[in-house]
Amino acid sequence: MFSGIIEHLGTVQEVNKSSDSFELVIKLSDTSKISLGDSISVNGVCLTTEKISNELLHFKLSPETIKLTSLGVLNHNDIVNVEFPLTLNKFISGHLTTGHIDSMGTIESIKQNNDAWELCVSVDESILKYIVTKGSINIDGISLTVNTIVNNKINVMIIPHTYNNTIIKDYTLGRKVNIEVDYIAKYLDKLRND
Repeated sequence: MFSGIIEHLGTVQEVNKSSDSFELVIKLSDTSKISLGDSISVNGVCLTTEKISNELLHFKLSPETIKLTSLGVLNHNDIVNVEFPLTLNKFISGHLTTGHIDSMGTIESIKQNNDAWELCVSVDESILKYIVTKGSINIDGISLTVNTIVNNKINVMIIPHTYNNTIIKDYTLGRKVNIEVDYIAKYLDKLRND
C-alpha cells in the first residue's frame, strides 16, 4: 500500500526490452531502506524490487503492466516519481492506494493559476463512475483532489510543493499518465451489481 505522497525522484538508467521481457533500472540517491522483494511505486505502478546494486533498483515488468501503464514508453534519463511502501508507524498524508493502475489518462492542459497550477487530464469513460468532485485520485503516483469533472476531463490543482517535487513540472500536452481511482468505490460498485 502507498499514500500517494512522493518521497523521491528516480532517474531511468536502463530500459531493457526483448520479445518476452522488459526490465526497468532506476537510480535513486538512497536505496538503504529497500530490500529485495519490496514493493515500490514508480509513477504510481506497484513494482517488485528484483535486484539492488549500489543506487540502482531493477524491476521486471509484465506484459500486462506494459499494456496498461505508461512505463513501457520510458526512456534513458527520464525522471520518475518513487514512493516506498507504507509502514504502520507512518502518517498517511494522501490517501491509500494499491499501485494497481486502472487506466491511462492524457494531459490536456497545465496552466499556472497564481501560485498553483491547474492540471486537466482526460480519462477513459469506463472509470468516470469512480471519480467524484472533491474525491481523491492518483495520477502518476501522486495523491490529488478532484476539483471539477467536465465530460471525461478531470481538473486538479497542484500546489507549489507538489509541482516542484514531482514529475508534474515535466508534463507536456498529450503525455500519458497512470490513473488509479479509489479502490473502495470499485468494491462498492461490484457489491451493488452482484
